[in-house]
Amino acid sequence: MTNSQVHPQGWISLLIAPEHEERAKQMRAERDRQYGNIYAEAATDERWVGDLGEMVFNSWFKHEGIQGFEWVLDDAAGAPDFVTALNIRIGVKTVKRKVPPREDYTAQITARHAEEPIEHYFFMTYEIAQRRMWLLGGIDRERFLQEARYYGAGEWVHANYQIRQGHEIYNIEIAKLTPPKDWIGQVT
Repeated sequence: MTNSQVHPQGWISLLIAPEHEERAKQMRAERDRQYGNIYAEAATDERWVGDLGEMVFNSWFKHEGIQGFEWVLDDAAGAPDFVTALNIRIGVKTVKRKVPPREDYTAQITARHAEEPIEHYFFMTYEIAQRRMWLLGGIDRERFLQEARYYGAGEWVHANYQIRQGHEIYNIEIAKLTPPKDWIGQVT
């Protein structure tokens, strides 16, 4: 977090060292051994970006001096990613992008994740070519589900993104997220 930058929207960006990407890929491989891998396109499989997001989130909490939180690493399927000392369960959602985030972008969760035991979501995006992680903000689950738009199978999110059966989503404007530095006070 020493190379982090706070942007006008309250977003935090930081550069990621190649060895952290490698560690995230190792974490993903271990989780695939534990839970199985349903992703068929091995050559384009970048699900490790989610693991990298959890690593960065863990580092951010430590950097902010947050104590008494747990990073749920064992039996993690269907569980929160983090639990704070206040017993607030957090789901960290990270996607990859080719470009930096813009204020009109959206964040999403897979619809089947909406029923997981989570009180808050925290969204990040990884600008993969630049190795830059962006911490965008968080939102409590109830407000997220009230304000997000549901996209069912066959619907178009935008011209290049049609929802496939079994991949339904809830999607929200990132402008509706609480910036990281403000959000952290809501959960700790």
